Amino acid sequence: MVTARLRSDERPWVTHELVVLSSWLERLRGLLGTGRGARPVLLARCGSVHTFGMRYPIDVAFIGERGEVLRVRRSVAPGCLCSCPGAECVAERPAGEDEWLVEGEHLWIVSVGANAAGA
Repeated sequence: MVTARLRSDERPWVTHELVVLSSWLERLRGLLGTGRGARPVLLARCGSVHTFGMRYPIDVAFIGERGEVLRVRRSVAPGCLCSCPGAECVAERPAGEDEWLVEGEHLWIVSVGANAAGA
């Protein structure tokens, strides 16, 4: 499993840790089959997501090639399709009220790590 830690220029005190999903099958699955306690994920090379088959709503952030957060959708219900022109990757997590990515902020990678089981 590969994880990435992200911060933004606008809120450098906030760190987001996401599991990186890069294969076609990983991206297709996303958070499907997980519960509300699932870790946030980053879908690489992705500009749209679906919530078909989900059991709970999710928060979604579309990110451009230079790390800019293009669009954020909170509490996307099961059975929806969301996309964003220009998005290069998508961050998603179970819907929550705590801090999340914000439209217009510019993200940068703090660290990337892999454990032996997922590497």
